[in-house]
Amino acid sequence: MKTENIPLEEIKINLDQKDGQDSEASVKKTLLPQSNNGGETGMKSKHNNRTSPQNCLSCRGEKCKKLIAAIIVILLITVVIVISVFVCCANNVDEDEIFDRTTFNLQQKFNGSFQMQTPFSNETQGLNDVQRKLTELYESSHALGRFFSNAETFGLGSESAVVQYQLEFIFPEEELRNSILSREMVYNVFRQFLYDQNEDESGTMFIVPSSLEMHTMH
Repeated sequence: MKTENIPLEEIKINLDQKDGQDSEASVKKTLLPQSNNGGETGMKSKHNNRTSPQNCLSCRGEKCKKLIAAIIVILLITVVIVISVFVCCANNVDEDEIFDRTTFNLQQKFNGSFQMQTPFSNETQGLNDVQRKLTELYESSHALGRFFSNAETFGLGSESAVVQYQLEFIFPEEELRNSILSREMVYNVFRQFLYDQNEDESGTMFIVPSSLEMHTMH
């Protein structure tokens, strides 16, 4: 057999080419997975960027639904409370406070007198003040206010401290004359008024309670 003598330079060139090919292949293998991973990462990032607004919209939609549900519940509770209040007020209406004065065709009068602590400095003004107090007294009475009609006062002269008065009541039924519009009821309302608040600014009594007299007029 003949052995061909290959120059050492060619052998070195061939080895260098193989090394270059191997290194190029290794570089490609190394780069290809990275490029693939990079592509997948890019796709994932694009996908994430694409779905994140949808997630935000869904979160906002859920919050809006919860807010609307809370508002509806609050409105329902408010409506129930309002209705309950109206029902309670309707049930608590006092039937005695509902009346028609046009049906009051019966009349009852009382007259009497009382003594002032001191005579009036101005009789006309003093009598008007007393008449106004009597009107306010009986109009504000829970038992007699609906039946009260009129009050009048009369003086016995500028030097006298005695005042005469007349009270008029109207009512629809005869039974009320002896029950509510009795002399005792009307008298006690007046006397209690004198004991409760008949004091002027100086602390003296405006009307002497023990001097109060009242009679039923027929």
